Amino acid sequence: MEWIKPKIDIDFMKAAKFWVPFSIVLTVVSLLITLVFGLDMGIDFKGGTKVIVAFKSGSGVDRGKIKSVVQELVAKQTGDTTSQVEVQDYDVGGAGGSETEKFQIFAELESLLTPLKKLEIAKALERHFGKGTDVDIPSEAGDKLYIRLPMEWPLDAAKEEISKVMKELGQSSVAIVSDKEERILMDMYREKDLLLSAEDEAVKMEAMRVEEEAKKKIQALEDERFTIEVQAAKDQFRDALKLAFGDAFVEVLSTASVSPSVGKELFETGLLALLYAIIGILIYIALRFDAKFAPGAVACLVHDVIATMGFLVVADIKFTLPIVAALLAIIGYDINDTIVVYDRIRENVRKGIGDMTKTVNQSINEVLSRTILTSFTTLLSLVSVIFLGGGTVKDFAMVMFVGIILGTYSSIFVASPLTIYLDKVLRRRALAK
Repeated sequence: MEWIKPKIDIDFMKAAKFWVPFSIVLTVVSLLITLVFGLDMGIDFKGGTKVIVAFKSGSGVDRGKIKSVVQELVAKQTGDTTSQVEVQDYDVGGAGGSETEKFQIFAELESLLTPLKKLEIAKALERHFGKGTDVDIPSEAGDKLYIRLPMEWPLDAAKEEISKVMKELGQSSVAIVSDKEERILMDMYREKDLLLSAEDEAVKMEAMRVEEEAKKKIQALEDERFTIEVQAAKDQFRDALKLAFGDAFVEVLSTASVSPSVGKELFETGLLALLYAIIGILIYIALRFDAKFAPGAVACLVHDVIATMGFLVVADIKFTLPIVAALLAIIGYDINDTIVVYDRIRENVRKGIGDMTKTVNQSINEVLSRTILTSFTTLLSLVSVIFLGGGTVKDFAMVMFVGIILGTYSSIFVASPLTIYLDKVLRRRALAK
């Protein structure tokens, strides 16, 4: 079955007289919406806590109820009633017979430990270990504290004493690691991974010996500096959800926190990645084709990225690292679509079939079937993810869906008209000389 008949002749450049102004308006409006209302930053960029929890399948757990419980917990522990809390499905494409149903909870706070509670822990540790003990409480380290003892202790003894103090303060879940231990473990994991990547079985066996040697070194270690990670979020989320949902609640699978400074750095890195991708494409198009083709390709990408960001604001989709990945994927997809059109334009220019407008029209008509079918099949796969998926994967698919539509449209009605305009400008300059 042929959707697009051969020798089709649609005058796209005539229609571009309407679509080019539309694209300009769409870009300006999207940019204004983004600047005025701002992107809804996820915890990847804003900082906060992410918790993954599991409930029994078929227990009828409601995301709204989970959100309400978490908001009450945050308000109780911190006194902040305005902190943002979001709950998303975490099971994506899971087997239908799964015994648990998972949810991902985003809370706009680094720690459930209040500054006063952290200070109480620090004072208790200093009293317990005596004069010369120094406890550091970084402002952006989540639930971590750093302790320096007056003298070196055997690791097991020090960890036992620290755990004892923490339990007395109601913090039963803590992870304690010494600085020396951490360095040995990092070296061990690095060497072990290198050995395990080899195909020789004898070399792989060496990895086990490396691990055993590291364990022996750690057992004999004494240190004075330790990092204490209080897993308060895990304990408090577990207790609150267990109280609210009873036997329907299974467990807290994992917790992770991102500080605001790290989030800001990730955001800046994500924007730089988009910028570098566009600059790289500009250079590639200029070298592969001709200088007059490059601005059209870049205008196409800028149009699509800004319009997609406007969609993020309107659709209230959180701006997270997966969304940055989606934008980079859109850039790659769009430039591929544009290059297909440009390649056909270049071939037809060499054939000398007419002026630039006629050449561009014929080129787009010749690749129209390929463009529509490729986009359509990609959109079909994204539709299935949008309706069957959940959480950040669903957001990723929605952004990709919009981006692919924009990319297909802009390769015809943004990149091509600009290329025709630049061709006319360059020809006039050549004649003027």
